[in-house]
Amino acid sequence: MLHAAASPEWKTQHFQLVGVLPFLIFFSRLIQYISVNTPDWIIYSCHVSTLLLGIGMVIGSAWAIRVAAIWLVIGLPMWIIDACVTQVIWFASVYSHVGGFALALYAISKVRATGRSWLLALLWFVGLQLLTRFTTRPELNVNFAHTPYELIKGTYGGYWSFWIACTLVVAAMVWVVEFALARFYPIERDQHSPV
Repeated sequence: MLHAAASPEWKTQHFQLVGVLPFLIFFSRLIQYISVNTPDWIIYSCHVSTLLLGIGMVIGSAWAIRVAAIWLVIGLPMWIIDACVTQVIWFASVYSHVGGFALALYAISKVRATGRSWLLALLWFVGLQLLTRFTTRPELNVNFAHTPYELIKGTYGGYWSFWIACTLVVAAMVWVVEFALARFYPIERDQHSPV
């Protein structure tokens, strides 16, 4: 008699229902950005990662959850720094960044971290930054896809030298966050996951 492969314990209807929350966060931000004529802002890494988290939770994709969790953990302190520098904080920004972070920790606590998702998270960054560069208005500088961050603009000779340095820093950040997640939420011995 053939038996269907058992679904991991985290793939429950409750988990999928919680996965609807990232969609609510994403679409509430999209509506807000459309209302202030800046729909390009929805492509910020934190928002797209929130959407990826929701997709991963609803369809049961461990790699999507792991990549999104890495970026949502990185995104919270980056957003706090940006909010301090710009001195602009919207209520929607608070619930989307804090909520995305909390949902990512909830999801990774169920799916667990492998210590091997950092490379996918880096590729996610590079792909998203290229997409952003070709689909957003340069003056908005979404995901720093057009010019360096304002605080360090004069440090680099040009955008591409900044991009190389930024990518190296991002590689270190995703590796450190993945390492930390794997320490706090290690994969169980009986679970096997390539990513």
